[in-house]
Amino acid sequence: MLLIFNSNSCLFALVSYYKDQAFIEGFAKKLKQIRESKGFSQEKLSLITNISQSQIARTELAQVNTSISHLALYAKALGISPKDLLDF
Repeated sequence: MLLIFNSNSCLFALVSYYKDQAFIEGFAKKLKQIRESKGFSQEKLSLITNISQSQIARTELAQVNTSISHLALYAKALGISPKDLLDF
């Protein structure tokens, strides 16, 4: 749903946010599986990616819808292709 309205020369848009929880959970499990198989702690991954350990934890718990930029950072740090994180 997209609603756009104009009020006093200001344009506002209300966008319905799509969130595929099953996909987020699949990604979360895959990230944790690969991270652990590479012997990385969340802290080590955090230090390499400069993504906070708490953000990594929330991602692995499927509590956040991570960005493509973070996906790319995770893949690079883990020495894998980004598509490997989406193979679930």
